[in-house]
Amino acid sequence: MTKRIPLTPCPINISTRPDRKWKVSYYATDDNGHLKLQRKFFRDKTEAKLFCEQKKAEKVSLGNLAFGLSDDLKREALACCAKLKPYGKTLTDAVGYYIKDLETLHRSVSVKQAANELEQRERADGRGARHIQSITHILTLFSKTYGSNIISTIKTAQVQQWLDGYRTKEGKPMSASSFNTFKRYLSLLFSFSIKRGYAETNPVMRVDFKIIKTKTPRLLSPDDLRKILDASPETVRPALAIQAFCGLRVSEVARLTWEDFIADKKAIQIGSSNAKTGRRRLTPIPLLCFNYLNRIKQPSGFIFGGEKGDDVHKLSHALTEVRKSVKGVRWGNNALRASALSYRLAETKDAAATSLEMGNSATVLLRDYRELTSERDAQLWFEIDPNEPLKVISSKPIKFNATDKKRRV
Repeated sequence: MTKRIPLTPCPINISTRPDRKWKVSYYATDDNGHLKLQRKFFRDKTEAKLFCEQKKAEKVSLGNLAFGLSDDLKREALACCAKLKPYGKTLTDAVGYYIKDLETLHRSVSVKQAANELEQRERADGRGARHIQSITHILTLFSKTYGSNIISTIKTAQVQQWLDGYRTKEGKPMSASSFNTFKRYLSLLFSFSIKRGYAETNPVMRVDFKIIKTKTPRLLSPDDLRKILDASPETVRPALAIQAFCGLRVSEVARLTWEDFIADKKAIQIGSSNAKTGRRRLTPIPLLCFNYLNRIKQPSGFIFGGEKGDDVHKLSHALTEVRKSVKGVRWGNNALRASALSYRLAETKDAAATSLEMGNSATVLLRDYRELTSERDAQLWFEIDPNEPLKVISSKPIKFNATDKKRRV
């Protein structure tokens, strides 16, 4: 049978250790609140006895403290220990965890304040204008619901519910692409808050991205583009031409100034603050488009909108009006850029170079735009003169038929 150690420590003589002949065994509580057997060895009996007296005094003192606790507190402690036992945790673990949570709550701030601090930090770090606008727009919308809440108290379920329940101005749910964009910016807010010590976890990390079903882009034909340019007013035609031949996004075109038209390099400069990717790039301009822009260029101002440009919504509205005026052409919102990407890739056969020009990744370019058209069609596309769009200059005879089926690849 295993010898039981007495609860009251006392010195025991042992012969196995000639240098320390006296041993004292006693029970002590470790840092996790568990009672464990401890041993201590001494050279002589006097030292061992003195240690035993100290331990007895500690026991009496602890007993007096326990005696001073109320019966309700004792019952509460026992009940809490019972609840924690299945998880292998002690009252010390639970209190430590709760105190840590209280400390975070104490130094945390509201969602609105954290959003404002993030925006200020991103501005100070020199982030692009579009990035700052997205932060302001998305976090302002989120703050309308949770702005006064302490950011460390926001849970995953609240973020998920807000994203799922958000509706556009038309009362429709967000698209999968917009959902993922909102999720990324909310995650940025909570990651920033963790760095500042305002939160311990990022609840957005447990919100799943939505699956985006990639559709094959529908391209405009060279005949479609001729009709579009011919129907466009002179105030909008430069923007249309840049989109169609250089593949710029509507937001990028809206922010272009005549200073971005680099005549000696026959290229359009998209500054880092205007580009979606936040990287400056130079996009070459096809010869006929360059000649057209060079003829109408102004000393200063925006290419669309003059001195009062830089208005994405105004340009989008103008493009919509042109779209309505062109009959028989199925012209989607992103069709001009998609067409420019596809025709340029068919012309260069170099995804890496084309991606640098168009501000897109080579992976996306190969995945979504490869082999949608032919080199011959690309030639016809880039031979269109924005100044005289209906004029055909190709050496080979080409027939355009408005009743032809539009290309679906």
